[in-house]
Amino acid sequence: MACSSTEETYGYEGSRFENDVDENFHCSICYNVLKEPRMCRNNEHIFCLACITQHLKVNSQTCPECNEHLSVDTLRRPRVLNNYLSKLKINCDYASRGCLKFSCVGDLKTHVANCRFAPVLCSNENCGTVINKQEAAHHETVVCEYKKAKCHDCGLMQEVVERLERRLTELDWKVEAES
Repeated sequence: MACSSTEETYGYEGSRFENDVDENFHCSICYNVLKEPRMCRNNEHIFCLACITQHLKVNSQTCPECNEHLSVDTLRRPRVLNNYLSKLKINCDYASRGCLKFSCVGDLKTHVANCRFAPVLCSNENCGTVINKQEAAHHETVVCEYKKAKCHDCGLMQEVVERLERRLTELDWKVEAES
């Protein structure tokens, strides 16, 4: 399993970080560690981009903390906060599949895209097994019950089959001729 389904869009779960993350760096909507933080103009309340965007669509066009008029266009990017958060160490989305790597939040997307523990589907027809990317070649060629078998004697087998077909045809003619 990768990161939680809510985490794909909203903030990061605090338990994923190498060290505790101060509560000031948590979104007041989802309560997770901020992901793509945005803040209101005047009072600088901070939220995950996805959380505040969803809030503005569903609820009113105001900050959930101070009721200041707010829209996606008026949100500000807190540069210093982004820099700080991007350096925090977080475990891989595929930690539950065995990846032990902690990387900076800023590098997480790159690591996840190349992670050897990412789930992949076996490419053999009718298999459907989900395996770690690093195990795919071994599974597909050695372990999988649906692996493609290589025939080293296919050419020889083809010749034998053709000879047998010719011989059967000859025998059929002889049987027909005798009847």
